[in-house]
Parts: sequence; structure tokens; C-alpha cells
Amino acid sequence: MKVAYTICANNYLASAKVLKESFTKHHPDTRLFIVLVDKKSPVLDYDEFCGDSILFVDQLVDLDIDALSLKFSLAELCTTVKPFVFKYFFKQYDTVVYIDPDIKVYAPMTDVWEALQKHTFVLTPHLMNPVDDGKIPSDFYTLRTGIFNLGFLGLAKGTELDKFLNWWGERLLVYGYTNWDKGMFYDQIWANYIPVMFDNYHILKHYGYNVANWNWHERTLAKSGDGYTVNGKYPLVFFHFSSYRYATPMVLCKYNTRYNRFNRPDIAEVVDEYYTSLKAAGADKVKEIPAFYQEQFLVQELKMFAARPLREKIRNRLTKIVERIF
Repeated sequence: MKVAYTICANNYLASAKVLKESFTKHHPDTRLFIVLVDKKSPVLDYDEFCGDSILFVDQLVDLDIDALSLKFSLAELCTTVKPFVFKYFFKQYDTVVYIDPDIKVYAPMTDVWEALQKHTFVLTPHLMNPVDDGKIPSDFYTLRTGIFNLGFLGLAKGTELDKFLNWWGERLLVYGYTNWDKGMFYDQIWANYIPVMFDNYHILKHYGYNVANWNWHERTLAKSGDGYTVNGKYPLVFFHFSSYRYATPMVLCKYNTRYNRFNRPDIAEVVDEYYTSLKAAGADKVKEIPAFYQEQFLVQELKMFAARPLREKIRNRLTKIVERIF
């Protein structure tokens, strides 16, 4: 038996709905659950957002979510709980796939399911060809986020599964934050170890999987029926709208300096369709809803900042100013 899931807060429910509906269209016999790292909102009608598929994380995992929310930002918390949610689903299923909520599925993930019949891990790399033209993202820029993108991760039961989930979960409870200077990037950086610590893995080198801003340089899209092809050869299976913002729909990616909607009309077409999907899914209803655990984290950050000596605050502020200038 197989299942898929995503993780988000209330303010991302429209994205999760688009993911679920697109996934279900191509996988009608496989359920996708939305795991909420949030408290139930009194202003939301969850039935409008696939309510029968919503699960709350504090009811699934044996973790003190409130305590973790004081240590991790919302994004960090959502990725830190991932190994433990995998464990929850593996109590009932043999194959479990995680998919980020800012992904839309365009074709069946046939290659994934076939690979997971033989392998414990299925990974997608950020990119498969070098790029370094002075613009962002380059292969150097992307390297600090890890070789593999964990916006997608397929796992199946096998002799290495428990060892991996236990190790990964232990590390994230301590190091599940993002900090460029310390080489930390959420849950994702740890996947670099999979090919050397474990044996039964499969790296899915398919240009139609996990198309995202970090690999646009090697992937060109073209309309094909009700979907798309990549590089004129591969079906677009899923597109990852990482760093796209519904509030600024004309910008394809907030940090990508290489491409825009004028030099990449193929990407712009997909992004514009996604905007329409988000709007229809109720993005305007949820985008401003406060995320409970993010607010707890921010309050804690303010308390810690207020407790620091004034001299330290001034020194840190001056350091940041100097870094910006030089």
C-alpha cells in the first residue's frame, strides 16, 4: 500500500489543495494527506480545503510541538517533523512519498512507484548540468542547500528504513535549522549522506521531475495536450514553485537573477496557470491567516533579543551593516 503527504500551516492550505487535486487527478487510487503544523483556525472552513484529508501534526507524532516551536521557525519546524510523520504513515503503509505543498503534479509519477518497488530511497537532484554565469542560482549557489531537493522524497520499507528515519530525526531535533554560515539548511542538507551511509537508493535523473528555478537552465517547457513536455522529450511530471509568491505574481522567482517572464515565456505560462489555480483554491482566504507556531517563535525571538546586553545588540547590528557594504 502506498500514500503521499505534504506539510504546511493554515496560510498554505490553498497551495496544498492545488497539490492534492493535481496529485489525485493522476493517482486516483492513492491518497494524499495534508499534515498541518498549526492550530485549528476558527475562521476557516476546512471542508473547502480537502478537510477529510487534513491531519494535525500534534495528533500524529510523539513530540512536544510547542517546545520545538520556540526553537525553530515555522519553515524549520515543518521540515523537522518530517521524519516523524514518515514513521506515522509507515505504521499503515509500505510506500510513503513526501511532496512539498508548493508543487503541482502534471503526470503520473510512474518512475517513482517503480523505483520504490526495488529501492528504499528515491531522490531527485537539484540539477544535473553545471551553470556559473555570474547569475543566481548557480551550481555553486545551490550547493549550500544540498545535492538533493527534499521537496520530494520517496521512501519504502526495507532493512535501512528505520536506521535512516531514526538518524535523520535525531539530527533534525538538534540541527534542523537554516544557517548559511554553519552549513545548515533545514532537513535537506542531511540527504547528502544517503549515497554513502546507505545502499538501497535510487537517484531519479529525469528532467520532468522537480522542475524548479534552480534547474531552469537545463529544462525548457512546451505545451503538450493538457500537460507539458521538458526538452521536447520528457513529460513534465511535477513542477516545484519554490520561492514563487502569490502576492507578486509577475515575479517568477524572488531571487532568480537569470530568468524572468520575458526571457522565459515557457516558465511564465506555467506560473500564470499556477496563480489561477491558487486563486481558485482560495489563496485570498488563507494567505493572511497567522500561523500559530510562527507567532510563538517570533515572540520567543523577541524575548531572547530583549534579554541580550545592549553592547552585543549594537555589535551584531554593526556587523550586519558592514557585511552589506563590503
